[in-house]
Amino acid sequence: MSLASLLAFASGAGVSPASAILATAGLVIALFWHPTPTLSRRLEQLWVPLALVLVLRALVHVFVIRDDIVIPVVDLLFLLLTAECLRSLETRNDARIYSLSFALLLASTAYRPGLLFLLAFLIYVCLVIVALIVGHLRREGERHGVVDIPVQSSFLLFTGSLSIVTLAVAALVFLTFPRVTRGWAGRGESVATSLAGFADEVTLGSHGSRIYGNPQIVLRVEFPDGAPSDLQSLYWRGRSYDHFDGVRWSRSPRLPPSLAPPAWYERWGRDILIQRIYGAPLDSRVLFALHPLLEVEAESQIQPIFDNTGDYLYWGSGSPSYTAVSLSERPSPSQLRSARGGFIPARGYYSQLPPLSQALRELADSLLAGETTDYDRAITLQRWFQREFTYTLDLPRTPREATLEHFLLRRRAGHCEYFSTAMAVLLRTQGVPTREVNGFLGGSWSQFGNYLAVTQNHAHAWIEVWFPEYGWVPFDPTPGGSGEALASTSWLWPGRFLFDAVQHRWNKWVLDYSLQNQFSLFQRAREVLSPRTSTAAEVGGEESPAGPVGWIVWGLGGILAVVGASRIWRRRASMSPVTRIFLRLRDTCRRRGVPPSALHSPGSLVRYLESSKHPAAPMVRKVVEGYLQARFSGRVLREGQEKELALASREALNLLRRRPR
Repeated sequence: MSLASLLAFASGAGVSPASAILATAGLVIALFWHPTPTLSRRLEQLWVPLALVLVLRALVHVFVIRDDIVIPVVDLLFLLLTAECLRSLETRNDARIYSLSFALLLASTAYRPGLLFLLAFLIYVCLVIVALIVGHLRREGERHGVVDIPVQSSFLLFTGSLSIVTLAVAALVFLTFPRVTRGWAGRGESVATSLAGFADEVTLGSHGSRIYGNPQIVLRVEFPDGAPSDLQSLYWRGRSYDHFDGVRWSRSPRLPPSLAPPAWYERWGRDILIQRIYGAPLDSRVLFALHPLLEVEAESQIQPIFDNTGDYLYWGSGSPSYTAVSLSERPSPSQLRSARGGFIPARGYYSQLPPLSQALRELADSLLAGETTDYDRAITLQRWFQREFTYTLDLPRTPREATLEHFLLRRRAGHCEYFSTAMAVLLRTQGVPTREVNGFLGGSWSQFGNYLAVTQNHAHAWIEVWFPEYGWVPFDPTPGGSGEALASTSWLWPGRFLFDAVQHRWNKWVLDYSLQNQFSLFQRAREVLSPRTSTAAEVGGEESPAGPVGWIVWGLGGILAVVGASRIWRRRASMSPVTRIFLRLRDTCRRRGVPPSALHSPGSLVRYLESSKHPAAPMVRKVVEGYLQARFSGRVLREGQEKELALASREALNLLRRRPR
């Protein structure tokens, strides 16, 4: 039990502290060795000073350092639990071990425990039921002078199976009373590795290496209305940048508002796409979603912030969980070609350029000569990059080769940030308002969890071009292969998806179980269990059935009820007539106020009635002697004796009913 509670704590807080490793070693030793009473008393002289030191350490953390008190207290729990488990077997310390192990299990819920906590919790519940029952048998045996009580493995298995009832009750309580939402304790949040492009700056110029894959999942996206068919062309927009100094992109400190009015996006179309997004905790607080984003509703302890450029950030603790509503259509080429004049926000910021060579300006002029609209300029450059350049994960070899000019004029190969930067710079030479955008492209569909898993391998960069009366429209010049180029193809990947799907359900339905989840679950259960839907369409004046699932559930419930009733009937039918006579007599005695101590055995019942001079005592003794003879001695009752016992039982029942206690 102590090892199970330690595993539960490690699943949320980790096992890096030396105290957790020492406690594990001590508990493993306690499985195979216990000291003698003399050695146990000597060890006591070691445990007490160590416990005092840990108490003083906890007080220092509270009153002097003023930081987290949980870890010092847990270290004290480790010590006390190890000390109790390493006592001699003659010590009666069961209750202390129960209390300390349960306290450690409870402390683990202050963090965000994962699937290991579930496993440890199941093991703990099974073991605690076995320990309580076997411990009770041992104490009762000692009280009655029985030293050796044989306990078979079948008895232990049956006792452990009783934990199913405990777990069922625990699940019922959990479903009835929702858990506090995520991030309530502020502990156990694992911050993901910093993502390039989602901080305050995006830097080019890395060289002499290669971009390696990272399959860490950063977004899990569910589609309540059904997943779109073009999953690999979904752009999960994150941050935008306006200033480029020739090496890095950044956000200008005094950037004026550069939003498109919401009414402009209505010209894109009317089809919307709802995304329910579960993000990993990142060190850059960005809300990713499809563009254009119309509405965001947070489902966790975060507060979305809509900044003056159209990006969504958030403040608050915990992993972001939110629902995003976006348009799924884009303006047509004819619409964008007609957007020639109108409001352009912060024109000087989105047309800014670093010092450029004459060769780059001449390249832009030659490529875009004759193009009369911003859309034609953008689509011409996009097609040129996709046709004439190649995508590669190999970085330039030297600092000189890592420049934008070398990429455009010589190397003609690079990763997505080179392509987006190059297209933005060439468009800005023609006065086209453009900005750099980073996010993710596509994702990998999880068949196990029915959601889109977006990993760090799907990180991507593209640009947005401003069109009056339509707002910022995305363009992607990177050739094909950027989204899935880093996707893992090892045999571990399907298994990783399976584990992530289970972990996602654990986070969604256990750690983040809220009142909204509770209502949704009860609503779904009512729809499944109801034989007819409450909102079904009427056909011919009748309601349509709820579907095969409801009938299956009702059918299984009926089968279980029939099986249970038949088992009870068979058990009762298998009793002998004498056994039924005695059980009826005993139940009547219980209802007439005979104390439970007199009902422990047939002999104790007879002795109690005789000592209290009850008139039914002779008849009860006759019934008990006949019952014991037929039940345990193996001798068959003589002819007519069964009828005599029935008559004696009837007379005893009449006397018991007439004379209340």
